Amino acid sequence: MTADDTLSPPFPPFEWDGYYWDGAVKLPAWAGQRPWQLGADSANDTIEIHVNTEGDEPAPPLPSQAAAFEDLLARQESVRDAILQAVFALYAENYLVWREENGYDEAEAEEFLPALRQPADLKALITLTSITIFPTAKAGLSYTGYTFVCTWEDEHGLGAMLHGSRVVEIGGADTAILEWIATKDLEGQEQ
Repeated sequence: MTADDTLSPPFPPFEWDGYYWDGAVKLPAWAGQRPWQLGADSANDTIEIHVNTEGDEPAPPLPSQAAAFEDLLARQESVRDAILQAVFALYAENYLVWREENGYDEAEAEEFLPALRQPADLKALITLTSITIFPTAKAGLSYTGYTFVCTWEDEHGLGAMLHGSRVVEIGGADTAILEWIATKDLEGQEQ
């Protein structure tokens, strides 16, 4: 396979960008996201997909990566709900501290860090921008990283590392692209 090739199903049209396979997909579970970071008036439902390869070479994706892509398409609602639940727990524990740290006045606090009643309320505050599928896999399914922009952290964003619909870790946007988090979880799961 060369860098001029594109991936075949189950992947949509992808191209090698010099570091990973790069493409885009629409995921109905994430439709209607708040486009505040883009300054747009309507929602942007296109999400970047990156398929990392070992050694940053344009090798074909592993079967575990194809399985992870198919899984994220088939179970996008349960993945979304798991991510929202994990982020909601973090948010509920920290949003008052974040308000103070950012020095928000009352109006800014209500816009960027409002009190939320349920995980679904987060959809007005976060936007999924990309998903990375790693070579690291367990039980035939690769780990995936979800990168978001969010109202409360415009510099470091929000990230989630998952295995299937299990949230491994939530943190800054780099959480979604640091494969060592997947490797650490894999090693911990094997013990």
